[in-house]
Amino acid sequence: MDENKSTNVEQLGIDLTEQSSLMHDYATVAVPLNKRRGFYGTAMVWVGWCISLSAFMTGGTIAAGSTLPQAILAVLLGNGLLVLLGSLCGVIGFRSGRTTYQLFEGMFGSTSSTFSAVIRGVSAMSFIGVLIDSFTNTLSQLVPWFPKWLATLIFAACITLTSINGFKGLEILSKIAGPALWALATLAFFMALRQSGTATLASWVPEKPIPFITAMGAAVATWVAGAGMTSDLTRYSKKASHVWGGAAIGYVCGAGLFELVAVVAAIAAGSANLAIVFSNLGLLVPAVLILGLALWTTTDNNIYSASLAFTNSSKILGKNIPKPFWTIVCVLIAVGVSFMGIASNFAKWLSFTGSLTGPLAGMMIAHYLILNRGTRFFIPKHFRLSGWLAWAVAGFGSQMTSSTIPAVTAIILGFVSYIVFYLVFDVALNLHKGKDLDKIAAEQGEIWVIPTASEVTKEVMEAEAKLAAASNK
Repeated sequence: MDENKSTNVEQLGIDLTEQSSLMHDYATVAVPLNKRRGFYGTAMVWVGWCISLSAFMTGGTIAAGSTLPQAILAVLLGNGLLVLLGSLCGVIGFRSGRTTYQLFEGMFGSTSSTFSAVIRGVSAMSFIGVLIDSFTNTLSQLVPWFPKWLATLIFAACITLTSINGFKGLEILSKIAGPALWALATLAFFMALRQSGTATLASWVPEKPIPFITAMGAAVATWVAGAGMTSDLTRYSKKASHVWGGAAIGYVCGAGLFELVAVVAAIAAGSANLAIVFSNLGLLVPAVLILGLALWTTTDNNIYSASLAFTNSSKILGKNIPKPFWTIVCVLIAVGVSFMGIASNFAKWLSFTGSLTGPLAGMMIAHYLILNRGTRFFIPKHFRLSGWLAWAVAGFGSQMTSSTIPAVTAIILGFVSYIVFYLVFDVALNLHKGKDLDKIAAEQGEIWVIPTASEVTKEVMEAEAKLAAASNK
């Protein structure tokens, strides 16, 4: 492109620098309009994110305590709820073009949001560490001669190679892994049907039945904490419909489908243990491929999200540290947790992380979709009391209840308590002096302009048209 064309493009506010995307992946700024991506690419990233080792574990757990009709309904309803939560949070990311952790600035204040972002990032990596440990345990049962530590290190090298390339790396991996996982899941499904027959599946009665709400809760708990991170993906979307469609494909056709495959396979094999299930079905090689690819795509997405958290936090604190550095740090955290060998406490870990991070999704929905319905948002420079109080109340409250799904309880408590505290401290008392947006001083904070969904789609189309025109001059 010649100098005149470059000038025209710069005046449009459109980014053409691939280096910026690789080194920072827009971790500290909104994704430029011309960097938004089509539906297929973002939908495949959703699928790759939601298909995980935990989906197979969840399906086995549900099958062990439910009849087939109950299991199917529990999986569909559970993932339907995830579609709703993920889409609501995702629309916020689509409209703003910002990461989950930038959006935390509105809820907690810019400076203090670094604390919440780091907690969220470390939590995500700890979760991945538990999944890696579960994967290597299962792999050891399937392939006893292969060392666990070597499998962990090889896997760590693989995920580093793809995750270090940011969203572009996620998209490439997911476009390959998504269809491959669907094909492998189809193979496992028909192998299970051939071995057991439809009559066995239809007549299945668990030895120790579990309540339906518990089965549904298991389907929800697997990804409910991740529903609050969807802005990291949807900030690349071109339309709001892409957000809702991507969430439906990711949760229902991704996590839900694989949970159902695991249900059928577990009933056919008569066990919820993954290693026993796949061994009895004669699916050793497909099992290794399915579990490895599923964990790879999920790990990539979580590392991507956590590295965004650390990059944004370092920028707020005045340190310009490239995102690839934080990607490597994330991998090291996950590997370190995996070597701790805490996979046996997977259910307890899900409950804890759900209570810790679940409120953030409810608070985000309350702040950006309920309490502030305009396009201008006040971002306190240092601290927002209502956010911290709501997070503490919701987190502790969800652990104090006897809820079957603590993470969902945490989201509801986060949503309600944030509204209450915001109306008291930010509206009634005007504690942070942000009530009148036209009188905000620089030392108080800043104003973000977040367009409506229709305005974003229109601006994306106009940017693409102008870019095409500029390139032809």
